[in-house]
Amino acid sequence: MNTKQKHDDHEPNDFCGVGIQFEINAESNATLTRTAHIEERSKRSEAKLRLQDHLKRFPHWKP
Repeated sequence: MNTKQKHDDHEPNDFCGVGIQFEINAESNATLTRTAHIEERSKRSEAKLRLQDHLKRFPHWKP
């Protein structure tokens, strides 16, 4: 079994929460800052919600 198959066989409950860190470009940062301010959330909370939403709606997204 290859690595991709191993990971695809896991159920959501097999995983625990994890912290991640990455850089985004200036345009994405500006959008995140604006939307966080409008929604009265921190940028961290806004980014977390947006990433979770994207992963839920597009689990097999490819650029």
